Amino acid sequence: MALPWAKEAAMLARLARDLGGFLRTPVTVETAREATRARLASREERFLRTAREMIYGYPRSPYRRLLRAAGCELGDLERLVARLGLEAALARLAADGVYVTCEEFKGRREAVRGSQRFHFTDADFDNPRVATHYEAPSGGTRGPAVAVKMSLTFIEDLATNTALALHAHGLTGHDHVIWLVAGVTPMLIYAKLGRPPLAWHYQVAPLPVSRRAGSRYLALLGRLASIRLPAPSFLDLRNPEAMAARLAGLRRSGSQVCVTTYASSAVRIAAAARELGLDLSGVWFITLGEPFTEGKRRIIDASGARALVRYAFTEAGIIGYACATPQAPDDLHFFSDRYGLVQRPRPVDAAGLQVNAFLFTSLRPSAPKILLNVESGDYGVVEQRPCGCDLGKAGLTTHLWHIRSFEKLSGEGMTFVHSDLLRVLEEVLPARFGGTGADYQILEEESDGILRLALIVSPRVGALDEDRLRRTFLEELGREGAMARAGARFWQRADTIAVRRGWPKTTPAGKVLPFEMAR
Repeated sequence: MALPWAKEAAMLARLARDLGGFLRTPVTVETAREATRARLASREERFLRTAREMIYGYPRSPYRRLLRAAGCELGDLERLVARLGLEAALARLAADGVYVTCEEFKGRREAVRGSQRFHFTDADFDNPRVATHYEAPSGGTRGPAVAVKMSLTFIEDLATNTALALHAHGLTGHDHVIWLVAGVTPMLIYAKLGRPPLAWHYQVAPLPVSRRAGSRYLALLGRLASIRLPAPSFLDLRNPEAMAARLAGLRRSGSQVCVTTYASSAVRIAAAARELGLDLSGVWFITLGEPFTEGKRRIIDASGARALVRYAFTEAGIIGYACATPQAPDDLHFFSDRYGLVQRPRPVDAAGLQVNAFLFTSLRPSAPKILLNVESGDYGVVEQRPCGCDLGKAGLTTHLWHIRSFEKLSGEGMTFVHSDLLRVLEEVLPARFGGTGADYQILEEESDGILRLALIVSPRVGALDEDRLRRTFLEELGREGAMARAGARFWQRADTIAVRRGWPKTTPAGKVLPFEMAR
């Protein structure tokens, strides 16, 4: 068996061999359109090829065990797809127990299907045919980070979808700045489009040693190919004023620029620009990692900037980009050329509340993980709709919107779904007490065996009446119905909510989540 250092040496050698050719052959809008049309025309064929080669033909595949537990052999699957079509076949499989929850996918919970039990590990879902060029971290918000094997072929697939999205919004010729801890993948995507970023800043120090060393290695390989790939530099999350000033300076010099960052970080920059009297007209934020709400959109628009929403998770890649003629703040075009999508009712609390969880299936052989009806941890609205924008004209007519996590926030046995809390944190509290949604956060904390909630308020918000803030928070949660009112009264009686002044907590990746769960 190869030793870990030998595997890493082989990965670095493969990257050195292949990166130059990758960077010197950029993806264009024309090639992206052609590739998308070809993919859309062959979805069922590519799904069955994946099933044949990487599920039924791969003894370690978790899906092989689930399919056989459901009595579905390869011939049965082929006939099912031929009779029903891809999405209807996937929905039938999910109903028969062929799906994987978030907890099962991460190996945190045993999969129980009828009388049969299965235990999977994260590595069981790895694509056995990926020639790894680097590893990207996944996790850090729902559990320990794991390494996801990435190939340059996969990055090219992501760049193809990104090219269409940027063109639809008139951003093909824009420069790029990255404000993320994990910036390698977006850096390579933009480089593949012929627009390597001007800068990559990370918000939380220190940057892991392995990531710093890897980024320097990439920069060296880029220079050998005569293409500049930026090395990461620190720009503190608590200093959005510096980023706002830099963006305003780039605009004054005539540069058109996109900033790829978390949605809350974009809000921080936009709010700082307004406080400093800086005009960000012409700046676009490519936002990721968090729900994009009407409250976020208003703050960004007020600075003169605009937002292009991106929905992704590391194991799958980019799932969708914002429609150019949206009907909601997070109205996205789903990349049906690369994924299948169905929904499955998912209970989210003991009272029986359910959401329609997304289940994704990978259709491209470059995918780092083989996905067959795998939960992303999110739910939302899925609809077919012509919209007239270039993404729709390319054949991507499935829209996703109102995307939220279905993980719940709990305290004293009472639970609230994220969408209710999000409205209060991002809209109600900023409107009544000042600041933005990025200045408020709920933390779960356990003390003496009792789970309590801390309502964190950033120092950027001025003096406030903490008792009034707490009352407002609970009263607004109680507006969501009888169960919510009962839960809010219980939290008030139990003194579950404590207001605390301080900077909202960040994940290891630099993300500020509206809710931070107890581990």
